[in-house]
Formats: sequence, structure tokens, C-alpha cells
Amino acid sequence: MRTPSWVELVGRNIAASALSVSGSLRVSGKNRQDGPFDEQFEFWHGGGGQWRIERDGEVVYLASADGTVTVLVDGEMRRQASGRIRMAWVGSMFSPLDLLGEDSLLRKMSTRTRVTREAEAVEKDGRAAWSTELVTPKGDDTIELAFDDGTGILVLLRSPNGGLLQVTNLAVHDQIESERFTWDGPIADADPDRNDPRAQAANRIEILSALVTALERPQDLLSAVAGTADNQQARTAVVDLLGVSDTGADAVLSMQVRRFGSAEVDKIRREVAELRQQTEHPSVDQ
Repeated sequence: MRTPSWVELVGRNIAASALSVSGSLRVSGKNRQDGPFDEQFEFWHGGGGQWRIERDGEVVYLASADGTVTVLVDGEMRRQASGRIRMAWVGSMFSPLDLLGEDSLLRKMSTRTRVTREAEAVEKDGRAAWSTELVTPKGDDTIELAFDDGTGILVLLRSPNGGLLQVTNLAVHDQIESERFTWDGPIADADPDRNDPRAQAANRIEILSALVTALERPQDLLSAVAGTADNQQARTAVVDLLGVSDTGADAVLSMQVRRFGSAEVDKIRREVAELRQQTEHPSVDQ
């Protein structure tokens, strides 16, 4: 069996977006205050961005084939309005969304992270897998990763400080019924002004302004979030540090690492300026 290169492993992980799979995810470790955390998720992925994520038997995240995303917020399921930033944060340091797809952990990693050794064949939870190591941009720590051979899904991440992401009970399906990815229970009204263009623009400005503020203080942001144990603590830390709203804090926590490039920052600033111009001088059609 030929050993795949790092590029091939990444390619397989991206291609896994088309698969229908299910499994369990355990996330454990300690935060900066040495407080332990141990989260268990059950997940189903139906291809095409469809997700169902449960924690302790309770649905916390649903994404259907038509792009509708429903998230558990403060004990209520809330459907996100079209065009909003997707909530990848489901109350843990990592989630099943990190395993594959457009919001995967690999997409969020720094491009300066380097592979330290050739992949080697291993077995994880009774399935063939490939294990490798990455070194952090500073070159002082290594991260162990393992990818399932049959699917390309990330099934293990072990950090130097003892943090662990581990997938078990991984199963591949020909198809998962679409009903599993839809919510038929009560839904809270998360956005009463979703049909008002000016309200949408104001909300977008709020989110983008929070991102710009965060991008201007990257080290402070990382230090503040690294010391939190769950989503609520992380949100509070961002609000306190940057003086943004909960909506802005959620957008910051969902931000990908590539956003920290200067070109991305300039792009966001231009969009904020354009939106403010539109809201201050609306057209007659509005």
C-alpha cells in the first residue's frame, strides 16, 4: 500500500465533503487555567454541507441541503437568516464541523504549519488510518493528526498540552435520509427584521466591524479565547476584550485563520465602507 503525501491527505479530507457518514466525537483536555473539559458529540453528515450534531442526546446544530442552518442558542433552536455567517461554534473548543468540509480544521490551520514526517499506516477504532505530525509556526510544538484511510476524515488530533480530538464509531452510508437534517420542532424568531434590507445591512456592518476590530488585535484575541473552557466563556471574553455585541463575538469566533491576512482585512474594510454609504444614502427603490 503506497504511503500518501500530505497533499493527498488534505485532498482526501476536502473530498470527504461529498460522503454520507456518521460517528462519535470526543473532545477533551485542559484550558489555560488547568480546568478540564470533556465533550461528546454524535454526528451525521449527508454530503453537500448537510449536518446533524447532537450533544448529550440534544440537537445543537442542523444544516439542510437547501442551506438552512438551525442552531441551539440559549436553550432554543434558532434558524439563521440567509446570507449570515454560518455558526460553526456549537459550545466546544472543537466540533464535528472541524472534521471535514469548508469549515474543517485543516482550512483554519496556518499555512506556515509544516509536516515533520511521512505518514505511517495505523489503526484507529478498528479502521485503517494514516498518522502524521505537524510542527507549529514557531517550531516549538508538534501536533499529531490521523486521517481515516477509507474516507479521508480527520479522526485524531493530539496537541502538546494534552488536548484530544478523537472520532469513534465512524460509519459510511450510501445515503442518509434528508429528514435527519431538518428541524420540525419549535423555532425561536432569531431575526424579525430579516426582510428589511437596511436592517440586514446594519447587521452586516455590526459583524464586519467586529471582525476588523479582532483582526487589529490578533495576539490579544488569541490569548483571551485560549483561556476559556466553552462557547459562553469565549463569547464573554471577546465581548469584554473588543467591546462588541454577542452577534459580533460569534462572528469573530467563527472566523477562519486566513482572514488575518492584510488583503482580507482591507477587503472587509471596503465592504463596511460601502454598506455604510448605502445605509446613509439609500436609493429610491429602497
